[in-house]
Amino acid sequence: MTNEEPPAVNRRLRPTWAAAVAVIVLALGWVLYEHDGTPKYLDASSSEFVALFAPPPPADSPQTRQELEVLLEIQRRRNASDVDAARADRKTEITQFAGALGLDPATMRDLSALDSLAEQVEDDIRPYVRAAKYHFTRLRPYELEARLEPCIDNVRDDLSYPSGHATFGYVMAYLLADMVPEQRQALVARAQEFARQRMVCGVHFPSDLEAGREGAEWLARHFLASEAYRKAAQTARDELRNALRLPRP
Repeated sequence: MTNEEPPAVNRRLRPTWAAAVAVIVLALGWVLYEHDGTPKYLDASSSEFVALFAPPPPADSPQTRQELEVLLEIQRRRNASDVDAARADRKTEITQFAGALGLDPATMRDLSALDSLAEQVEDDIRPYVRAAKYHFTRLRPYELEARLEPCIDNVRDDLSYPSGHATFGYVMAYLLADMVPEQRQALVARAQEFARQRMVCGVHFPSDLEAGREGAEWLARHFLASEAYRKAAQTARDELRNALRLPRP
């Protein structure tokens, strides 16, 4: 008898006991969290949001294997600059979109109405994304593929599907594009880049990001249909367009 590793196919697609325990702990945390906080601008049920999504592919499916290979290839190609850029996009802040708008981040940070609105939007979308994550309980890709080396370490207590990072990025892009339609193309391109950084770091499957984009479209529609949101957004819109020296629509 030897101490050889099990066959590669078993090693590569094998959730660890620690990962399984993590899912249980996170699920218990969700039971406590789901009643904490009420969205200010959204009134649709989280079950409607969850129903948007098809289940992610099983961990041992060919599609999952294909997605893992995509992540491994990105990892093989990434360089120090790629990692630095991905780490710079860790934070979910409205200033991540300053460049797409043609603003300096410091200037954008001083837009108090916009900053306050963005923080509330993020708070509003969080319980919807968490409801979906705990419904599907998809493990992170590095839990299934030992060769993946995440370049960030702040995601180990969270699940994978849909990507909350991608959801945030696309929601912000869509809402900013409503305020500044002149920059819609640049904003959506920035959201795509912002989401893809999670693949660069090996912490999300491609299908997680696509689900995040799909969920963001639904969320943005509901924000824009909310009278309370539209009222708050008008002040933020005027503030932003003034900073950009654009006329009010």
